[in-house]
Amino acid sequence: MFISRIVMKVISVRLSEKELREIDQFVEYGVFRSRSEAIRELIRLEMENLTYLHEAVERLFELEKIEGRIPIDLSGATRQLLNER
Repeated sequence: MFISRIVMKVISVRLSEKELREIDQFVEYGVFRSRSEAIRELIRLEMENLTYLHEAVERLFELEKIEGRIPIDLSGATRQLLNER
């Protein structure tokens, strides 16, 4: 039987005091066992929600291969997409 093990990497993250208080509340309420678990799960959940964005960027790169350029200017587009959502 083969058991797959996911290798985790450690990174530094800067959070506002408000964001950290909210994460600490999740831990205090028992939603997560630690800050690390809370941050990891919250990132994972949001990444799942942003699947459509990843797919759209992949399509743009495919268009770039075909047309030689990306047909739109992406500067600031991600923030605009998220704000409109």
